[in-house]
Amino acid sequence: MGHNQQQNCQRKNRGNNSNSLGLAGFFVSLFGLIFTCGLLSPIGLVLSIWAAMYSPKGTAIAGVVIGSIGTILLAVCIGTFAMAANSAHYYSHEVPMQQATYDQLHEAIVTIKQHESEQGKLPGGIAGNRLVLETHDAWDQSVRYELEDNGNYAVRSGGPDQTFDTEDDLLVMAQ
Repeated sequence: MGHNQQQNCQRKNRGNNSNSLGLAGFFVSLFGLIFTCGLLSPIGLVLSIWAAMYSPKGTAIAGVVIGSIGTILLAVCIGTFAMAANSAHYYSHEVPMQQATYDQLHEAIVTIKQHESEQGKLPGGIAGNRLVLETHDAWDQSVRYELEDNGNYAVRSGGPDQTFDTEDDLLVMAQ
């Protein structure tokens, strides 16, 4: 092969030396970041990572970087939305349920205090629980009367998990 033919072959090879998958990954990542707030960036990221296995790697690496930024942006947006939805649910559903339960616990305390003023003493454990048996919390569970040795007492709700003596119990103490 002559010198001119060899140069022509090298020029042709240089012209075909492209990574179309890397270019596609780069554009999908860029489009996803700019126009879809990162929604398409994970697709561009995957394409770019796949394209980075082939030469040339320039556009594939740029696609990986842009796709990563867009994917992180998308994850932050989804995480923020999930946290906002969780907070909205908590404040619109759980807090009113807790407040309604505290109201019921205070009514049970009034019932116990009435019994104490009529009888001159606090009811025992079983008798006190009979007095508050009809009092239900917001989760439609009966509340529990707890008499302590020092003369204090409490009325307790099992809370959202409806199980007594767990950390989500709601409690009102009285003397």
